[in-house]
Amino acid sequence: MVKTEKYSILDSHLDRISRVEFWDNGIIFIKIDDNSEIDLADSKTQYDFLFSKFDGKNKHKILVEPGRYTTLTKEAREFSQRPESNAMTLRTAVIVKSLAHRIVINFIIGFIRQQSMKMRMFDNKSKAIEWLLSENKFAQ
Repeated sequence: MVKTEKYSILDSHLDRISRVEFWDNGIIFIKIDDNSEIDLADSKTQYDFLFSKFDGKNKHKILVEPGRYTTLTKEAREFSQRPESNAMTLRTAVIVKSLAHRIVINFIIGFIRQQSMKMRMFDNKSKAIEWLLSENKFAQ
């Protein structure tokens, strides 16, 4: 277990484009590598891994930090917008670092508004964590 200022890392996992950490506060932190293109295979691999960690009742709270110059293929974006891809997620907070990230995340948020999962973007990590941990499940 790795200890940081505010939380402990209980477990971590590396895949082709990211590091996934499970924090003791219930957040799953996904740090995407710089200069990565997320394709459909990457999205499906990550979905399968997170699904394997889902207990069927306690939905995930996910914090995503894209790397610099991270891109998302059209197929990966479409996969991430499907309701079944988000059924195990309560909330997703994305830290935006560029106008391009902001445009893509805004586009995704527009498609998932009718789903049970909530998604927001943030300029800094601490505000994103605060929102993920807030009690009001329906906070926008």
